[in-house]
Amino acid sequence: MDDGERSVVTSTSHGWSILARPSWWGLVVGLVFWLQSVTPTLIPRSWLTQALVSGVCLAIGYGIGASAGHVISAILSGTRRHPSPRQRRGAWIVLGVCWLVALCWGSALWLGWQQDQLELMGMPSIDVADAAQMAVAGVVAATLLVLVGRLIARGIAALHRRVRQRVPVRPAAAATTFALSALTAVLVIGMALAGLNTWANSFYAAQNEETEAGITQPSSATVSGSPVSLVSWESLGRTGRDFVAKATTPEELADFHDAGTRVTAPVRVYAGVQSADTLQERAELAVRELERAGGFDREVLVVWVPTGTGWMIPEAAEALEQLYAGDTAIVGMQYSYLPSLLSVFLDAGLAVEAGSILLHTVAEHWSRLPAASRPKLLLFGKSLGTAGVEAPFAAIDATSSLGNLAARMDGALIVGTKHGNPITTQLTDERDSDSPVWQPVFDGERTARFLNRDPAQQQQPSTSPGPQVVYLQHPSDPVPFWGIDALWEPPEWMDEPRGFDVPAAARWFPIVTAAQAVADQVHQLSPPPGFGHDYAADYVDGWAAVLPPDGWTDADTRRLDEHLDHGGAGESEE
Repeated sequence: MDDGERSVVTSTSHGWSILARPSWWGLVVGLVFWLQSVTPTLIPRSWLTQALVSGVCLAIGYGIGASAGHVISAILSGTRRHPSPRQRRGAWIVLGVCWLVALCWGSALWLGWQQDQLELMGMPSIDVADAAQMAVAGVVAATLLVLVGRLIARGIAALHRRVRQRVPVRPAAAATTFALSALTAVLVIGMALAGLNTWANSFYAAQNEETEAGITQPSSATVSGSPVSLVSWESLGRTGRDFVAKATTPEELADFHDAGTRVTAPVRVYAGVQSADTLQERAELAVRELERAGGFDREVLVVWVPTGTGWMIPEAAEALEQLYAGDTAIVGMQYSYLPSLLSVFLDAGLAVEAGSILLHTVAEHWSRLPAASRPKLLLFGKSLGTAGVEAPFAAIDATSSLGNLAARMDGALIVGTKHGNPITTQLTDERDSDSPVWQPVFDGERTARFLNRDPAQQQQPSTSPGPQVVYLQHPSDPVPFWGIDALWEPPEWMDEPRGFDVPAAARWFPIVTAAQAVADQVHQLSPPPGFGHDYAADYVDGWAAVLPPDGWTDADTRRLDEHLDHGGAGESEE
């Protein structure tokens, strides 16, 4: 089979044109990669997203196949056993037919799988036109990537020729590799990453200065940013201003609770990145603000580690405040204004540092209060914020970690954990052998348990006298389940039994699955509440499982769920 790169334009004396005829073996392996790329994973994909995923996978497969083809050609040249022209023509005809059949068949499969997933999650359906656009756009994207790859390869060949002119033949390859590594480091790390960091900080710093439409400075003394607050309105940042201005009002609390229930304006305390220079100073300011606002006199006090932008999830805050008729205090501290997907790379470790400092500072003041009158101390974190929630308590195993938490806290609600979190990993690795990775059971769920919206899930109340650590974790949430290891081994969420919202057709394939994982992470919030990384409809159940008020019943939980009705509008920021 002809694997030669015969040019359709004039060849140079030093190699081939980037428009040379494609590699037969490259197209074979590329087609296999393309077919694998259309299989479903955790998050439904639009035709454009799928085209990009398929294009990348097809181009990678082509590169692998073309490289293998060169090796095969070299072996055949050594044995002088070459296919005849007739065999070559036949091979190209067979390959062309296979491509035509595979594109039609794969597009039909993709359409069916996506329709099933969209229907399960209550999302708008797609049609044949989407499948056709996906196939065509994917091939076009792959073609462009292959051409770029050929251009890069030609540049590498030119570099190697120049190196060989000045370096003996044997060390030339090593010298070329060194030069390429240095060039890559300069371009990717020195320029691209630095440029991304500069752009991101400039862009999101400007966004942090903005105020959402309709948000005005609150007048209530129980929230930060008010005229009597120790934290200025201007220093709170966009997410902080949004958080304090939307505190649940006594009128909204009275709409749900019985006429005889005493309702009170909840305490919301927040320190933005401009409220104080350092994390420690922000934490100390937050404690003084809690004292001023009466946060240490409430029934429950929540130390809240926000997501990368400093976002405090409104649905989670409202659910807690309604649960306790406003007798609550929430304290949060902004450590970054970058989205979580950027913050995890550009502000690595800040969530852990900020969470540890805030928790220690609040707990130190709280511990000095009379035990009989101080509030219940709880923790909350979602996504990147969960790293800051877990890190202060992590020990050598799950039992020790939970013991550390029990010694200092009265409970925790941990939502959509970041992949690789220490305690989540321990609970997952040490789980009962008959429990799945998406709902691990550890030590009979006496202290920690994982909840999701599976209609078949049994949610028994805890009988433990210690703190209740509740994890909200959808089986279809890509954040806890995707890691770099998807490149070389199947993720555990593909094991049986699978979560109720995980496609049966999902399967692992080297490299391809990792590309699909990237798409899942980018579109983690695209499904409606109850799926993916959107937990807007789960917070009432979560707080009720962590620490319900005295006399609270399952019927109360259902009634509050219906009252808040977050099943339609989902979470919109990370």
